[in-house]
Amino acid sequence: METKLCFSCVQYKPTSCFHKAKKEKDGFQYHCIDCSKKYHAKRYVEQKDKLKVQLKKYKVENKEKLDAAALLWKKNNPDKVKKYQKITNLRKNFGLSIEDYEQMLIKQNNVCAICEKPETFIHHMTNEPAALAVDHCHKTNKVRQLLCRKCNSAIGLFHEDVKVMQNAINYLETHNG
Repeated sequence: METKLCFSCVQYKPTSCFHKAKKEKDGFQYHCIDCSKKYHAKRYVEQKDKLKVQLKKYKVENKEKLDAAALLWKKNNPDKVKKYQKITNLRKNFGLSIEDYEQMLIKQNNVCAICEKPETFIHHMTNEPAALAVDHCHKTNKVRQLLCRKCNSAIGLFHEDVKVMQNAINYLETHNG
């Protein structure tokens, strides 16, 4: 096992404890990963405002390059993108974590709270069943339960009006034949 001296903590450590650096003769940075992390954390605290300005400037000056890199990453990591989008959607729109959503799924046995069937809608991009939708009251934003796309759409088409929905039930009972 090859070792290298860290110039910060003055300890010999395996080269696996150092970031690679093409410009250095031995191919590794002068400081071990732990010392590097400590240095950058300290530097960030000390120069937080200055670094924010530098970062903002860098983003403006390199917008096209950063956008291209982001698109490439998204293209190469579709599963991660899908997961991040799900997490962001749940948190932003409903105040739920992915764990909250999964607990609701378990509690409902992975089926719709109304029709008691699994989701049948197939997503055109993935050719997989879509996830159950988080149903919520549009007046209070209170999360109710998980619904399949058909049941969630039906409630929306009835404008969440219980009287109109009851009229629909009465209509079907009267004209069922």
